[in-house]
Amino acid sequence: MTYYKGKQIVIPLLLVIAFTGFFTGKSSQYVSGLSPFFSAVGQMEEGVFHKAKELRFQYELAYENQIREKIHLIVANYNTGLDESSAVLIPEWILAESKKYGYDPLFLTALIITESSFYNRARSNRNAHGLMQLKPATAVMLASEIRLQWKGTHTLYDPKKNIALGAYYLNKLVDRFGDLTLALEAYNQGPSRLSRFLRKGYLPQRYSKKVLKNYRRIRFQPI
Repeated sequence: MTYYKGKQIVIPLLLVIAFTGFFTGKSSQYVSGLSPFFSAVGQMEEGVFHKAKELRFQYELAYENQIREKIHLIVANYNTGLDESSAVLIPEWILAESKKYGYDPLFLTALIITESSFYNRARSNRNAHGLMQLKPATAVMLASEIRLQWKGTHTLYDPKKNIALGAYYLNKLVDRFGDLTLALEAYNQGPSRLSRFLRKGYLPQRYSKKVLKNYRRIRFQPI
């Protein structure tokens, strides 16, 4: 019985060795680990994986370049009040913040359009400033949370910092309310005021509809 079991083990092993030699064109030798055949298969699979990863990277790069160009053309339609170098970098800053929080960059673009029409020196009657219209009291708190250097209200006229603070604030509101529509309304109304409305059974929608309308418009607008 022991001899029979040994045959059961030895015969398949001989077949594996012969199979390996046939596919590799080399005489098989015992090697600790994978046989040459299975090593070759592993290398081929790894090559396919890296090729797919490279193609995905190239696709993402091409898509980002297309989005950069689209945002650049959108911004060019507005009187931004920005210097030339900042105007050129706006798409980069939007892309960076969108990646950080998982937004479509064109959605963040639509939010800026709704808030300030890309006019960097915009100031509302509620004392909100800059591209994403943030109040200084709120912005100070946000800046401390993301360790962004705060140098007074004029910090909000730095477009890179304004976009960083606004994108973070929206994401914070999404986490709090668990819904993008509610987060947009909270961005506009203030979270405390929106919470009071919700307790009374009232859900404002005017602002969120305006943002989403702008988003749809630029999302399907040809370059």
